[in-house]
Amino acid sequence: MAVKQNYDRAFEWFQKAANQGDVDAQYRLGIYYRNGNGVDKDVSWAFIWFRQAANQNHVAAWQELGVCYIKGIGVDKDVVEAVKWFKKGC
Repeated sequence: MAVKQNYDRAFEWFQKAANQGDVDAQYRLGIYYRNGNGVDKDVSWAFIWFRQAANQNHVAAWQELGVCYIKGIGVDKDVVEAVKWFKKGC
């Protein structure tokens, strides 16, 4: 139970920070939504938060967006768009 409570608490703090523009918190929310940590799993929201972080030049978010596009996670598959994001991280 303690682990779930920790995820729930962390999610709340990441949400507050992300809404204030914190790029690392935005990336972490993407991870939380992708994996269902502290929140119901929702790949559409994961994609949205990864995109927010990527637009602020978060390198790991660029890679996550590439994966989302190549696999169609939270977005339609788009190999060209995936390559664009993977190349940014090189």
